[in-house]
Amino acid sequence: MTSSQPRWTRRELLRRTAGASAGLAAGAALWTPDLWTPARARALRQALAGAVAPDGTTLASTIVLGTGDGFVTLSDGPGWPTLPRTELADLDPGRVDRRTALAAIVQLTDVHIVDAQSPGRVEFTDEFGDPYTAAFRPQETLTTQVQTSMVERINTVARGPVTGRPLDCAVSTGDNIDNQQTNELEWFMAVLNGGTITPNSGATDRYEGVQAADWASPDVWHPDEGPDNGVYEAAGFPRVPGLLDAAIASFTSPGLSIPWYSCYGNHDGLIQGNLPASDTIDTVLTGDRKITALPAGMTDPVPFVVTIAGRPDEIVSGMGDGTYPTRGVTPDDRRRTVRTEAWVQAHLDRPGRAGAPGHGYDDGHLEAPALWYSFPIAPGVLGISLDTGGYNSGSIGQLQIDWLETELARAHSRAFDDAGGEVATGGTDQLVVLFSHFTIGTMTGAIPDPARPDERRYEGPELVAFLQRWPNIVAWVNGHTHTNTVTPVTDPSGRTNGFWEITTASHVDFPEQARIVEVVDNGDGTLSLICTMLEHAAPAAVDPDDRSPLGLAGLSRLLGANDLGVDPTARLGRVEDLNVELGLR
Repeated sequence: MTSSQPRWTRRELLRRTAGASAGLAAGAALWTPDLWTPARARALRQALAGAVAPDGTTLASTIVLGTGDGFVTLSDGPGWPTLPRTELADLDPGRVDRRTALAAIVQLTDVHIVDAQSPGRVEFTDEFGDPYTAAFRPQETLTTQVQTSMVERINTVARGPVTGRPLDCAVSTGDNIDNQQTNELEWFMAVLNGGTITPNSGATDRYEGVQAADWASPDVWHPDEGPDNGVYEAAGFPRVPGLLDAAIASFTSPGLSIPWYSCYGNHDGLIQGNLPASDTIDTVLTGDRKITALPAGMTDPVPFVVTIAGRPDEIVSGMGDGTYPTRGVTPDDRRRTVRTEAWVQAHLDRPGRAGAPGHGYDDGHLEAPALWYSFPIAPGVLGISLDTGGYNSGSIGQLQIDWLETELARAHSRAFDDAGGEVATGGTDQLVVLFSHFTIGTMTGAIPDPARPDERRYEGPELVAFLQRWPNIVAWVNGHTHTNTVTPVTDPSGRTNGFWEITTASHVDFPEQARIVEVVDNGDGTLSLICTMLEHAAPAAVDPDDRSPLGLAGLSRLLGANDLGVDPTARLGRVEDLNVELGLR
């Protein structure tokens, strides 16, 4: 059954869901993230007047890119106002006096914990440009420090900035690690759980990666004096002597003070996010030789990539007979790939400081090749973590769809069947927030799962059509693109009121941000999803002599803002992708 207007709204559910009192984030005005205008000033005053706890968030201050050519600096700037968005529902100005906070979630995404010394990395392909431009980043030795800096920020903020509701949980939406390595997963979990991290592999007394002074590649940034810095020298990159020793030194993370969960991304389950693991590949990752260039006469990396993906034994033999130029490194068994069962077991073995045993996983995930789960965010608010990994482009299979249908039915008293008819499901109404790695637009790879080769796969548009049968879905929170975007997802049938797709930038590339999402009942049959960006705790101005974890995290942000061939403002997003209040009926 269809009509031009939704037949029913979330009003009844909202009346039955309780939480803490809330304030108002207001300020609809035209401005840009890097331009200070009177309109922005007025909007910011309104937003701050309605925020209970803005300190430490981008309502209070932001990181500003310097101007001019060459190597840019960063500085502290004024906060960003909260922009109301009414594509899915109008927002009554009187909602400030009626609000009730239902949940407060912080999203981390694309943390990309990197073992920058791994023989499995192919930095030499970066010079070939897109799509290989992420093969090397000048800041990639500093990912554990950035993640720790974000943990410190989250712990300090502790509450939703607008409503003041204590944060219920954190969700890391995939690409938690970069190269599917066991040691990367160990570091990722140690930062979130708390403890001592030594982000080093191979030799215990020195850095052995491509940025080392004795590597002498002009296509890589070398922080120490000596080697030619080539294009990085020309771009104004500084020398930072001693950086590499500091980057691999032990330090302590406080761990998150709230429960945390993680989604599975393509870099979590594929070498460099693209290539399937194998025992042969493991011999390269854990071995004592690293490929440093393409074979003589090969000017295109595509044949190399095709060979390593389909015939990795030829790569290994080519490393042995000299076909591939190599360099000696210290072998390390901790670099072996982490397979599905080991991924789950690591989460089960490390419960964290604040509960959530297994971080969403249980013993059943050890027995089945399934990395999806549901979890309670707050009373009346359900989180669902999807496994959207269709190799390096997303999709989900029929088995997961069947599970998802069961979970959604439990969170709905009414829904719609395949034909569009309204049906009673027998469930208890809850608001539903979906989490995944891939976005709707990047779920374009219906590649069969080797475990179920005949299974039907659903790409983004097909999955959206399925989700539009379930009116209690309010948001789909994801990552993968390394860019801040917020998009309304309307229901063309008019049966449901739509939901918001909330996509957040990465930790490994500038702007290195996270996002708080506050779910709020406006007391008039509407909801607001109030999104506020978080900068990590490192200061904007970089002290080149500061070798603390926060000092190194600040340097990472600066290097990322200057990464060659990258437009940092594009990844930051538009005004309407940052601090926003998203209306829903």
